[in-house]
Amino acid sequence: MSQQTFTAFWLGYVPSGPGAGPVLGDSPACVDRVILAFANLFPGNTTCSGFLQKANSADAIRAGIAEIRKSSPHTKIMLSLIGTPSPPVGWNTGITDPDQFGAWCANLANDWDLDGFDIDNEDLDSFPGDAFVNAVKGMRKAMPDAILTMDTYLFDRDKDVIHQLAPYLDNIHTMAYFLDFAAMTQLVEQYATVIEPAKIAIGVKADKVGPITQGTSLQDTAELSGWNPPSGAKQGMMLWNLSSDIKSVTGEPDGSWTKAISENLP
Repeated sequence: MSQQTFTAFWLGYVPSGPGAGPVLGDSPACVDRVILAFANLFPGNTTCSGFLQKANSADAIRAGIAEIRKSSPHTKIMLSLIGTPSPPVGWNTGITDPDQFGAWCANLANDWDLDGFDIDNEDLDSFPGDAFVNAVKGMRKAMPDAILTMDTYLFDRDKDVIHQLAPYLDNIHTMAYFLDFAAMTQLVEQYATVIEPAKIAIGVKADKVGPITQGTSLQDTAELSGWNPPSGAKQGMMLWNLSSDIKSVTGEPDGSWTKAISENLP
């Protein structure tokens, strides 16, 4: 097993099973953290899991979590939270009581047997500021031992809040899947100016390379997995996503991106 961490998303909102992507319980043992996508922020400092269950029932997801706990006890299981358009609740303005929101998340983690949460703030209508920072701090206050991660690809937009949140986050995931190796490594080095490299995971996407699909090539995926920034070792790699790492989507054998990461991580 590598020293660096392999994180991968699994999508509850797309079909899984025969003829589709893997069911949650079949997540590869080489994956250290499986992140379920997505639950939505909701009014009243709460969340809604309807989108997570769009194509996989709550019972099926819970059974998948139990199967991972049984077959891969080392694997951590997390839930990714995003804003919602209707009713409109975003990360940057939607959390009005950080303590109440943190308590809600702690109860949610206990109910679903989760090890933590991934924070996906892609709300482009406003910049993340104090409200967002306080929301994350509220989560950490309520869950001192939980894994908290944040997704980011717009360095100039997010650099200030990442600097403020660095002590509260376990790591960030870059999401610039559409960049090539040189541009991705340059981006990581930018992020390393506001958060230590040991808290940076490089995100790649299992899909065809192109302006629409925005996949990361297998070659770049393998090279990025083995690469570390000059300022220190990275935290690891993030795969978007297990559900699409299948031949019908990528044109490559099932699990090709998973294999490229697991075989090349230091």
